[in-house]
Amino acid sequence: MRRKPVKQLAVFIENRAGRLAEICGILGKANINILGFSIADSEGYGIFRIIVKETDLAQRILREAGFTVTEREILCLDVPHRPGGLSSVLKIFSDNNINVEYMYAIANTLIVFYIESIKEAEEILSKNNIDLKSIDDL
Repeated sequence: MRRKPVKQLAVFIENRAGRLAEICGILGKANINILGFSIADSEGYGIFRIIVKETDLAQRILREAGFTVTEREILCLDVPHRPGGLSSVLKIFSDNNINVEYMYAIANTLIVFYIESIKEAEEILSKNNIDLKSIDDL
């Protein structure tokens, strides 16, 4: 029996303040939990890749809200959490002439953000009692 596929939605968005919050708000109001995500940015726009269980519903409500959304099947696997773990999986692909177009990690609630003004963001998060992690916490 074939595994139930994992599907990813790619949402194309303007690269401006508030757009990610809008998408997450739309999904939250529909009681859709984001299980994993990745953001790729380019000049002026970005691609917000998300994994949700309710793929069809999420796609429909985001399109109704005016977003361009595509869907594709992806692979999600448990990579050994040890030095060389990722390398061992990538070597299997490489040895079989399979190209990895992109990848991203999804786990727990530890999220990495890249923000232009790190200092300002740190101050705002501190004022809001959000705990920032250091490299020693990872």
